[in-house]
Amino acid sequence: MVSPVADTSLVTTPARYYQAIWISDLHLGTSCCKADLLLDFLRRHCAETLFLVGDVIDGWNMGPGWCWDAAQTAVVAEIWAWRRRGTKIVFLPGNHDETNTETVRALFGPLECRTQVIHRTAEGRRMLVIHGHQFDGSIHPARWLSMLGSIGYSTAWKINCWYNGDHRHISRRSKANAFLRKQIKNAVHYLIDFDDRQVYEAALRHRVDGVICGHTHRPAYRALDEILYVNDGDWIQSCTALVEEQSGSLRLLRWDHASRSQQLSMSDGEPQ
Repeated sequence: MVSPVADTSLVTTPARYYQAIWISDLHLGTSCCKADLLLDFLRRHCAETLFLVGDVIDGWNMGPGWCWDAAQTAVVAEIWAWRRRGTKIVFLPGNHDETNTETVRALFGPLECRTQVIHRTAEGRRMLVIHGHQFDGSIHPARWLSMLGSIGYSTAWKINCWYNGDHRHISRRSKANAFLRKQIKNAVHYLIDFDDRQVYEAALRHRVDGVICGHTHRPAYRALDEILYVNDGDWIQSCTALVEEQSGSLRLLRWDHASRSQQLSMSDGEPQ
């Protein structure tokens, strides 16, 4: 496969360099993906290592619902550009792309593919990196809900994207509309959520200082007793990424239309 060439002509500011960057839940192949913002973020940052923490391609959306646009093609091209500049790229499959790893490799080229990895920060902290759907088991035994509920999830997801897309101006003052939007959002989160206990126990099993994951689409940075839990969010609604500074400190960044030319720290220093 011939690697695509990224057009960087639109970027005039120097890229900000980090030790590592974590992004997840891109859901390329869906109309929900905020590919334009993700592309802008990638063009303005660089790192020694880029972790793609699962659900990069939405394999559950294969078929009539598949959606691919120019911005998503440009995202793929930009990640190729990162590789050519020497960035190490690690792919950790999520529940939406664990059966489509070859599709991911076809798009992004040969990737280091790991179900989990332990990353040591510059300050010596050992962090377990994993997509996060593995934590669903204790809440939904044998992950039957994840599989059986895929149709319901996809339906709720598409409706949720519709409400958060170009139709947001419709009946915004309607209480019924607000209630329905909340219920749809809750349904989506229920199908992909897990509790802190799963994260804490995984950290103890692997003897690490913290866990970095995605899956829930809820960016988070907090302490679970002595364990640091960080969720890098998603590129559907929150548009967030986790970065490791040269010092080894970890920060969550939000990238949106209002602040796309600067970095916003959601959590800095000690966990809240």
